[in-house]
Amino acid sequence: MNKEDIRGFNKAVESLRLYRRYEILDENNKNLLNDIYVDPLEGDAILNLCLKDNTTILVGRKGTGKSTIFMRMQNELRKSKEIMTCYIDVKTIFDTAKRNYTTINSLKGNSDKVIESYSIQRQFILDFLTELIDEIANNYKSQIENLAEKIHLNIPSKAKNSIKKLEEIKTRIHNNNHLTSYELQILDEVDLTVSDGVKHEGVTDSSLNSDLSLDNVGIESSVSVTDKIIDSKETERKMNRVFCRIFEITEIVDEIKKVLQELKMKRLYLILDDYSEINQDSLRMFCDLIVNTLNNTSDNYIKLKISAYPGRVELGELDRQKIDIRYLDYYQLYVNDKRTDMENSAVNYTQRILENRLKVFTNHGIDFYFDTEKASIKQYCEYLFRMTLNVVRHLGLILDYAQEYSISKNEKITMGILDEAAKRFYTERLSLFFEESKSAQMTYSERVEIFHLHKLLLDIIQREKDIKTSIRTSKYTAKIFDAERNNPYTSHFYISKQVEHILGFLELNFFVNKYNEMSSKNGEKVSIYALNYGLCLNENLRWGKPDGNDARTYFIESPFNFNNLVKEFLKETNEIVCSNCGYVYSEDDLDILKRFNMNCIQCGAKESVEVSKRISDSYKKEIDEIEKKGTLLEREQFEFMKLAIIKGGNVSARDMSLELDVSSQKIGWITKKLEEDYYYLTKSRKAGNVIYSITELGKQIFNG
Repeated sequence: MNKEDIRGFNKAVESLRLYRRYEILDENNKNLLNDIYVDPLEGDAILNLCLKDNTTILVGRKGTGKSTIFMRMQNELRKSKEIMTCYIDVKTIFDTAKRNYTTINSLKGNSDKVIESYSIQRQFILDFLTELIDEIANNYKSQIENLAEKIHLNIPSKAKNSIKKLEEIKTRIHNNNHLTSYELQILDEVDLTVSDGVKHEGVTDSSLNSDLSLDNVGIESSVSVTDKIIDSKETERKMNRVFCRIFEITEIVDEIKKVLQELKMKRLYLILDDYSEINQDSLRMFCDLIVNTLNNTSDNYIKLKISAYPGRVELGELDRQKIDIRYLDYYQLYVNDKRTDMENSAVNYTQRILENRLKVFTNHGIDFYFDTEKASIKQYCEYLFRMTLNVVRHLGLILDYAQEYSISKNEKITMGILDEAAKRFYTERLSLFFEESKSAQMTYSERVEIFHLHKLLLDIIQREKDIKTSIRTSKYTAKIFDAERNNPYTSHFYISKQVEHILGFLELNFFVNKYNEMSSKNGEKVSIYALNYGLCLNENLRWGKPDGNDARTYFIESPFNFNNLVKEFLKETNEIVCSNCGYVYSEDDLDILKRFNMNCIQCGAKESVEVSKRISDSYKKEIDEIEKKGTLLEREQFEFMKLAIIKGGNVSARDMSLELDVSSQKIGWITKKLEEDYYYLTKSRKAGNVIYSITELGKQIFNG
């Protein structure tokens, strides 16, 4: 390998690591997206689905390629000149809106909820208009118009005229001029007396014990009161609808539509990315304020293209029968294949990605960089699939660590090097999630939740280790374990589909991965889960199962039934109580309670049964100590510091925006306090780039 070969491999790896919508260019500044795009399914099936004239939702964990698919869709649609596309980063809308609350003088004196609702709509329209203006300017001017601009010749231009009209709307919104046309008193139509998401109305009931304490619901009375608990979601929706009337978002969308129709655009495909990055309340608000409004008022002109995380898909009033939903994580993506073909399809996808990137950036094959004397190309691709389970960004990160151990030293990648890379990836990247709970700002309930999830993961790992010991010592005598008793496979387990939601957060953060569904030996449909590959290496657990047809039932052998483990976890951490009568329910009652809208079976109170978190004394003490700390950073600040230290302590703003999947502007917001208030880093400029360097104090705090 020469320097050019090493540099090319590095570029190929970097292209796999990139988040979201960062452009991948060659030396001549040519966009390489079309060249490097590899569809998760043969025949560009996912891309072709997105090109259809329907609302489309791509569901997948971070790094599965959702944004890349929509970018490729945009490139394809630009050829038609009949469909306009517009990309919106939902997370950025909320981040920017929050920072602009104080600048909206017309709304001063109104509640935070009112200002938040207005700010979100305002920022959405501003971003919407900015993206449309850029899209038209960059992709929808004729050759004559572009030539005229270059020679400073002023000629009539449809594109220029459309941009001018959109700029006028943008200026109007930016200056908040429309607020002067509407009476803000209309907000009085909604009586928003919501506390912690629940509105309480007192209903006198003299038949009840007058000594009943009502302090917990904020009501004082000399007689008893039956709490009539009303879900505040409907109240919030009413307020959001009223606010849409103030903002006149439908009229603004109509204006934008007319401008696009003048450009002969028959449709607008609106891409809503990072839809699930915001919290659940904000997601619901965005759906009410924006998604429902666009869906109900655009006369089918706007088609939504949404990317979301599993379990975080908020559809509002969208007609589910008219939506195409596709899942990009391994099991859901290939679930319709025959069971024996699922892994083959996934390994094939890994191989197609790797071959494509190496061809584009190096003009070499896999065998040029991987030691094929010790393992075949197929074996390497199988190995990489098991390490990443088709998460493209993880493939890039693991290969980045691997090249540090090999390619950079002019050596080829081996299986052993991939093992070291997978272990380091888990330790330096994934495990940060649990570290955050001890060092970053978050709500008390969030901290408790993460402590509980960590305990659940540790319980799962310990159970796998116990199984390993029991197989090796022949405590488990089943014949299926005989072939590998000295070093048994103990990386997978199964649970009932009814409780798989308990693992949702661990799965979202890649500690466990849904691997398959099978029928257990008693005929119950169960979900098979696999622990993360790097985690297994770190814990000395062998990943997978024995080869051959005889081992087809390996994952559903009785030792791998973790139902009781999950149920014990729920009993230890959940408390199900009626807030009206105080009756305590068991975990087994929860399904029935949910079917009856959480109405109390004992006292009959409506929607009064609540699930709260129970915390052990030891955890409570540890969490209380963390809460007392005065140096807790915001989560993004903590993540910036940890990654910057991992990367050597000197990082550029561009590199960190790629690492954290945020804009360069957001990096400025994140680092401002770190530099000016905490003195954890310094900022300098080098060759036009902003460089951040971790100070000795910063290293001491984060390494100590």
